[in-house]
Amino acid sequence: MSPSRLFRFRNITLKTRLTVAVAIFFVLSLVLLYVLASSVFESALEKLIVARQSSLIANVANEIDQKVELRKNALIRLASDLGSDDIAPEKIQNFLERYHSLDGLFDNLAVFDLRGDLLANLDNPETRGQLNVSSRDYFQRALEKKRITISAPLKSGISGRPLVVICVPVFDPGGHMLLVLMGTIELTQDSFLADLATAKIGDQGYFYVLTTEGTFVTHPDHRRILKNSRDLPDKNQIPVSAFAALEGNLTTNDDSKDEAILCYRRLKSVDWLIAGVYPTSEAFSVITKVRREAAMLGLALLLILLLLVWWFMYWQLAPLQKLRDKVNNADVNMLVVQADKKYPRDEIGDMAKAFDDAMIKRRDAEAALTASEKKLRLIADNMSAFIAYVDYQEKYTFVNKRIEHLFGLTAQQAIGKTIKQISTPEFYRHTKPYVAQVLNGEWTCFERRAERYGYWEWDRVTYVPDFNKSGQVDGFFVLVEDVTEFKRVQDDLMRSEKRVRTITDNVPAMIAYVDANERYQFCNRNYGLIPGLEPTHLLGKTVSEVFGEQSYLELKGNMERALHGEKVSFERYAPERDIKRYLQYEYVPDINAEGATMGYYSMVIDITARKEAELKLAASEGLLRTIADNIPAFVSLIDSENRYQFVNRPYEAWFDLPLSEIRCQPVLSLLSGAMRQEHHVHYKLAMAGEKTEFETEITVAGKTGHYHATYVPQYDDSGKVVGVNTLVNDISDAKAVERQLLALARFDTLTGLPNRNQINERMEQASARSQRTGRLMAMMFLDVDKFKSINDSLGHHAGDLVLQEFASRLKHCIRQTDLAGRLAGDEFVIVLEGLNMHSEADMVASKIVQAMTTPFDIEGKPLMVTTSIGVAISSEHNSSAGEMLKKADEALYLAKKAGRNNFKVLQLE
Repeated sequence: MSPSRLFRFRNITLKTRLTVAVAIFFVLSLVLLYVLASSVFESALEKLIVARQSSLIANVANEIDQKVELRKNALIRLASDLGSDDIAPEKIQNFLERYHSLDGLFDNLAVFDLRGDLLANLDNPETRGQLNVSSRDYFQRALEKKRITISAPLKSGISGRPLVVICVPVFDPGGHMLLVLMGTIELTQDSFLADLATAKIGDQGYFYVLTTEGTFVTHPDHRRILKNSRDLPDKNQIPVSAFAALEGNLTTNDDSKDEAILCYRRLKSVDWLIAGVYPTSEAFSVITKVRREAAMLGLALLLILLLLVWWFMYWQLAPLQKLRDKVNNADVNMLVVQADKKYPRDEIGDMAKAFDDAMIKRRDAEAALTASEKKLRLIADNMSAFIAYVDYQEKYTFVNKRIEHLFGLTAQQAIGKTIKQISTPEFYRHTKPYVAQVLNGEWTCFERRAERYGYWEWDRVTYVPDFNKSGQVDGFFVLVEDVTEFKRVQDDLMRSEKRVRTITDNVPAMIAYVDANERYQFCNRNYGLIPGLEPTHLLGKTVSEVFGEQSYLELKGNMERALHGEKVSFERYAPERDIKRYLQYEYVPDINAEGATMGYYSMVIDITARKEAELKLAASEGLLRTIADNIPAFVSLIDSENRYQFVNRPYEAWFDLPLSEIRCQPVLSLLSGAMRQEHHVHYKLAMAGEKTEFETEITVAGKTGHYHATYVPQYDDSGKVVGVNTLVNDISDAKAVERQLLALARFDTLTGLPNRNQINERMEQASARSQRTGRLMAMMFLDVDKFKSINDSLGHHAGDLVLQEFASRLKHCIRQTDLAGRLAGDEFVIVLEGLNMHSEADMVASKIVQAMTTPFDIEGKPLMVTTSIGVAISSEHNSSAGEMLKKADEALYLAKKAGRNNFKVLQLE
């Protein structure tokens, strides 16, 4: 071909050129197809041989199925006749012996009862009663399934030959199973499978049969019979995967690599597979010769065709080589691309033009990318978070200016350095596990605490892996946010929540928060007192789910009122979940800044004791009312919440209120003056189980009188104090007389203090109260230091003035409920009750000593007076008045011995 013609051919489009080439190749392919047509014939012949083999196996399988079915049907008819006859052992034996005609089908017939004992034996009658087959699996399956079963191949215990056993249940006319009829078939029996072992397929082919469990039933090699194919496989073994198939064929290789056609089929009458093996060397001997000759011819033609294709493609694709060189130098050529360059008018020319256009676009794109990177850098550097990119070698390839705050480096200094190089060893040791995790492709987020510029800061660090197209991690993105303020607020919130939790858990009430969807969002631990309820299990559940539909319907109205912004308070008896208590409910709505109700707070208090007291009082109030209203005294019952639950008619005159407005009111809201204070003290004593009495002044109907009050504890059935019964009597007249006598018999005329008689009496009372309540008491023995010298130097009148002032100062140093009295001369006694600790007595004694340091004004002249005090404190087991006075006297002696103007303290043992 001349150069000019070659040039004109190249100007033809690539599509045309390839079309011409394909036409040439198609002609060559037709020639090759004609040569290789013989291979189609070979394939059809192979399929025909395999189909013939499969047909042969199907015929043999049908023949074996017929033999098995013939024996099954014979046994079924025999079992049917046996079931309608007498089943006595002798008669069964006679019955079997009438069927010697079945010897051609079975090697032996036997009958067994349902316990597995031999009842009759056709060939060996003398063995009756000597054999039991209850443990044999084929016998057990026959009993279990109650239908005909065939055993797996087994070895005869008598002849040693392989056999199978067919078991047929025998039923009476009523359908009850009576016996099991068994027929044994030797596998090598001529009429059964013996001829199959010697049969041939061609000159070298053979048959074998095996069970679906892999046990050989028959085989040309008698050593394999009853052997498992897994232990002693045939050289053309059926694969285990084919055991579940009905039929099939395949080509196998034995150890010598000789192929064979293996056709197999499952028998219909028994779970066996029959296989036929036909060596391919014999089956395809003619095909092999034809295939060899055709292969040699096809190979020659193929070589010629490849040479032609190679030459043609090399010639046509030469321009692509130039384009490839241009692509390889794309980075160099990108800047010198000529927009007006002319290209060949074919596909390769179009590709070259498209490539140059792509280079121009790439150049423009890289310029845009540079501008975008500058903009991204500007945005990243002005963010408050640290942003970076780290490659798989842990080197920083991008960082923003925030790195200066974190590590004290500029962005330029950090680029190219590893995490380990710019951080401290401790920092890197903490960070390394998270880096390893993100480089393994896991998204990672963690928090860390770091000290910077003298302050501790919290960082939230996020690592995001960067996957390439192949799914490998090229590096990871880093985002570090300053969450110091968030952590501070979070810690404050946690402490606040802990305080709220502590408070609510220790409040003697069930406290919860229910949202607008009526679901529990918070509850304190007192909900755990409800039987079968765990507080943590309430969260997220509705009131209906927790307490049932019936309780929900009872509460629904009040819940809706609370969710509409109304504060709700009510009482109800709660039988749900075995609570069975009277409860006081308080619903407080949770209203946000916009006025919307987000939920409500619930506080539930157990008021069972109060309600039960109310019911008991109501039952007896009618009877008590008539009696109490006519008693010339004030009678009442006060409950455990210090409220009047019962008052008689005289209370109307006392409080100038009707009885309906007095009942259920707090006592302290109605009392005033001294009575209010006295009631507070004695109510507590009575609630503690102590009967107590006191006297006080009360104004009734505008007239003030003296009254005697008695407070008696009210017990419930369990012995618990549930209230206080009060009786207030008017003793104004008796008190007037008593005051006159008491002034003469119980008080010291000089100082006005209790005298010895009253002191002894009240000391015994105080001692008894201390023993009863278990609280400490103290007794002080005082005298005026050097009082005799005062009398001698200033006279008895001055001494009396000293004693009066001394007594006055004593009364100002003690409580109103404490006792201060004069024994005789300058000896005084103080009794302190209801102490919580020893230091309280020390404080009073110190206060008395200090009070005496101010000079006494005796007839216009100052006089320094001091005192010595002996203090005795009761013990846990001893508060005897006599022993305490003796111990106080000993302590006074020690105080005087120590130099006077002080006090000493001793405690009873």
